[in-house]
Amino acid sequence: MIIAIFRNLFVLFILTITSVFAQQADNLIAIDLGVTNFSIERPYTISVAVRNSDERPDIRFPDIPGFTKKGISASVTSPEVDGKVTVSQVITQIYQAKAPGRYVLAPFTITVGDNTARSEGAVLTVRSSAGIASGSLSTTAVAPSPGSAFLELSASKRKMYAGEGVALTLSFFIADNYPQALNFTALDQQIQQIANRIRPVNAWEENRNITELKPVTVRIGARTFRQYLLYQAVFFPVAARSLSIPAVTLQLSRPGPANSAPVRVAFTSKPLTIDVQALPARVSNQQIPVGRFRLVERLNRRRVNAGQSAQYTFQVMGEGNIATLPAPVLVADSGNVDIFPPEERLTINRDGAQITGQKSFAYFIVPNQNGLVSLANRFQWVYFDPQSARYDTLRPRLTLRVGGVADPSDVAVSTDESVAGASGESGLAARSIYAGLKTQDSSEQPINQDELIRGLASVLIVLMLVGVIFIIVKK
Repeated sequence: MIIAIFRNLFVLFILTITSVFAQQADNLIAIDLGVTNFSIERPYTISVAVRNSDERPDIRFPDIPGFTKKGISASVTSPEVDGKVTVSQVITQIYQAKAPGRYVLAPFTITVGDNTARSEGAVLTVRSSAGIASGSLSTTAVAPSPGSAFLELSASKRKMYAGEGVALTLSFFIADNYPQALNFTALDQQIQQIANRIRPVNAWEENRNITELKPVTVRIGARTFRQYLLYQAVFFPVAARSLSIPAVTLQLSRPGPANSAPVRVAFTSKPLTIDVQALPARVSNQQIPVGRFRLVERLNRRRVNAGQSAQYTFQVMGEGNIATLPAPVLVADSGNVDIFPPEERLTINRDGAQITGQKSFAYFIVPNQNGLVSLANRFQWVYFDPQSARYDTLRPRLTLRVGGVADPSDVAVSTDESVAGASGESGLAARSIYAGLKTQDSSEQPINQDELIRGLASVLIVLMLVGVIFIIVKK
């Protein structure tokens, strides 16, 4: 009997430990090295993927002899797993070779928080001129029929502000009456090389991650074309410097003459230049978000007693670089209210050339004396609207009543106002995500699963030790 109980406790303990390690494994980081054989005009990249990270980590990338660091790009993904949105960051360091040759990237480690990833390095071969291995393809390049098929690299705008988003889209168009059959060859490799070539430095990237190649019928003039969307990403440049996007080449193949190898057909896009303007001057040097935003706010109760807590959520919704939106600024005020650091939540929607979503900041507020607490005097969020070309401020409209007699109306309250700033303009219209939620109580604190598992493991260890001692004593 005692042995059976001990065995069951031991099995439960092993399962618990496995669960703990599984959760820790979800937080591991991964290193991805770029192609090791490339031409000198192409950059080399090292990417670090950090899972379950809401904030962009500070990563120290290694130096490579014979290369210079050209800049860092970043992207964020928010896949939904089992109904839970998990935010992951991908940080990419871009290197440029100084001269052709063979270079050694020594083994290195990357540390983010408590997690460390190791790379064994690589030998990098830098060629003096561009070229893709022909494989089974003929080395003869055939010029396509004018206007029948073409590669287009387009930008959603040609003039913008620093911090504003611009979508770069690479598409291949082929006319329905094109006289030859064309096939994509080594497409994934080519798109990766093209992305590295056109990716601006010092810009945050939101990649659409196209996984299916589906033609879409479009009309250009009087002709019908099939459009293949190959790559699309939205970039948010940090600096006020023009973006020069070079021409890129995509190679396809067509059947050759009878019993001969396929023939390569090359298509080249046109270069682009995007003018990036600086934001209007301000007294503060604080980094200002750029986009169109509105405020959705919520209090989990209208009234509390002095010393009791209320949860206040300041949610910014709209279009812009959602991943990097800062928390609202706490306005200096009298010390009759304690405000604790917020818990942040993030949702990003990638819809073609637009990045929309919401980022919420949940604060616990503890007033120290009776009266009315105006949240507009405690929080503000400044941003720049590129459409109106001026700064605006989101300010709360809710107030918290402290003390007094309890009232049936002292329940959760929320507002879904577009803007409460100087301009008074409306932002993006949308319903509050809090509509229809039941009243919550701040006394119901969320369960920390990690602490719960550690506590359960400790209890099981103690029970196992007690069982072992009991068996030894009985014998």
